[in-house]
Amino acid sequence: MTQSMSVLPILIVLTATALMLRLMHPVAVLIDLLDKPCVRKQHTGSVPLIGGIAVFGGLAVAMLFSAELALHSRLFLVSAAMMVFIGMLDDKYDLSVRIRLIGQFIAASVIIFGGDLYISNLGNLFGLGNVDMGMAGIVFTYLAVLAAMNAYNMIDGIDGLLGSMGVISFFSIGLLAALNGHAELQLIATLAGFALFPFLFCNLSISKHCRKVFMGDAGSMFVGLAVVWLLTLATQSQFTSTQTVIISPVTSLWLVAIPIMDMVTIMVRRAINGKNPTSPDRDHIHHFYIRAGFCQSQTLAILCGQAVVLAVIGVVLNQLQTPAWASLLLFLGAYTVYCYQFKILRSKAVQS
Repeated sequence: MTQSMSVLPILIVLTATALMLRLMHPVAVLIDLLDKPCVRKQHTGSVPLIGGIAVFGGLAVAMLFSAELALHSRLFLVSAAMMVFIGMLDDKYDLSVRIRLIGQFIAASVIIFGGDLYISNLGNLFGLGNVDMGMAGIVFTYLAVLAAMNAYNMIDGIDGLLGSMGVISFFSIGLLAALNGHAELQLIATLAGFALFPFLFCNLSISKHCRKVFMGDAGSMFVGLAVVWLLTLATQSQFTSTQTVIISPVTSLWLVAIPIMDMVTIMVRRAINGKNPTSPDRDHIHHFYIRAGFCQSQTLAILCGQAVVLAVIGVVLNQLQTPAWASLLLFLGAYTVYCYQFKILRSKAVQS
């Protein structure tokens, strides 16, 4: 991201992730860690669910070899390992919601209580002074972790989409960390982004030498946890070396915009229709693009383009030190445009 950052850590994370993808493929077949086609999953053939395991493994190796890790970074690796393991079990055995939530709660607790890391200050969201939640921020952080994991899980509906959204979020955080002089945050966020590249090569079948893999719940849980952890470090001044906020809390919304917008929209619609807000279906934004006549590659390009534009807006607003309330109003305006887009796509889907 900057000239001061060595290329070696990037080479390590790319190599480690690629090796894990190669080595885990026969293991996944052996233990039946495979995503098989069904009514809701319309891919061809059984695909190994090892993307999340490989991405986490590659990032962990790169982090351990690239720097002397602070306590909160070591705790993150422990928590992420637990989350990936829970996700792997869910991928194989389809765990109940209760068991999955308990596992996620325990893994998140390692970060929150082990490193005393939680979101307590939301900034001056309403123009009336900073919103300081105090100890209630612990509950808010648990909800943020669950929301992020759910959002990235829901967006994982077509090839390349989850990985691309992760890359955009991680690189945006890394860029802001670089612009504001936080080397450790820049390093980890950048490595997390690059760790997704070998996965995307396989997931999108870019080369005939890359065998197709999926992220699985292990991957969406890992990406969600990593994003929330990085944003918590960046938005809470007590966790930065300069005791200043690197990323305004409201800027976080811009950096994860498409996954969050999709999750909120679909959960609200399910609730209005009397359905379980967490029940799976094929009514996400990417599904409606495809029903409206766009192919998967076009849908991927459009949604990634939107995510990049929104992230860039967030970065610019952050660097201009735009008041939090103004940034929030602009984000709500962007969400209104998103909802209008959804309405148009639904209309076209019905007509087709």
